[in-house]
Amino acid sequence: MPREIGEMSQVQTLYLYQNQLTSLPTETGKLSQLARLNLNQNQLTALPIEIGQLSQLQSLHLSQNQLTSLPAEIGQLSELTHLYLNQNQLTALPAEIGQLPKLRGLYLNQNQLTSLPAEIGQLSQLRGLELDQNQLTSLPTEIGQLSGLTHLYLNQNQLTALPVEIGQLSQLQELYLNQNQLTSLPTEIGQLSQLQWLFLKSKPAHQPACRNMPVISAAKS
Repeated sequence: MPREIGEMSQVQTLYLYQNQLTSLPTETGKLSQLARLNLNQNQLTALPIEIGQLSQLQSLHLSQNQLTSLPAEIGQLSELTHLYLNQNQLTALPAEIGQLPKLRGLYLNQNQLTSLPAEIGQLSQLRGLELDQNQLTSLPTEIGQLSGLTHLYLNQNQLTALPVEIGQLSQLQELYLNQNQLTSLPTEIGQLSQLQWLFLKSKPAHQPACRNMPVISAAKS
């Protein structure tokens, strides 16, 4: 991609998906009015730190690339509402991910994440968190601080237990836990008064903790 792209100072939408891009020029950070950036299905292995200069960016699509990490500067995207990172090679998230005050959707399916930073609990506006097909073995206790979360996808991980703080997700409507290593559920899961769908592959769906849920549809896949 030519460096001259930085001269398009008034562009608000930039779609560059389904190409063979391996990198972004640092001049990308000069796109001061950019609100939507779609880079899905490229060959990106890293993002320039200048990505953090996109002060008006609202949606960032980076699915189906080869990213192994995110720069700390991602936390400077104060207007970002949706971040798509499905099908990359991410092994960790920077702590600065918690500095996105308007983030409503975070999509991280099919990566290599083994843990989440505690700072994820600072995403007060988050409504959807998707983490299917990673390598998570546990969740931080701070997950319980996501008071507005309505959808949580954790299928096909390596979870052996859930933190008791899961019961603090007062707005949670859908919880997906298929194909993990769970042998029990915390009794606090019975506090999820808004939960409508609980997806489990095995016996935890029948644990006593589930009996206190006023509205629930348990499904297997």
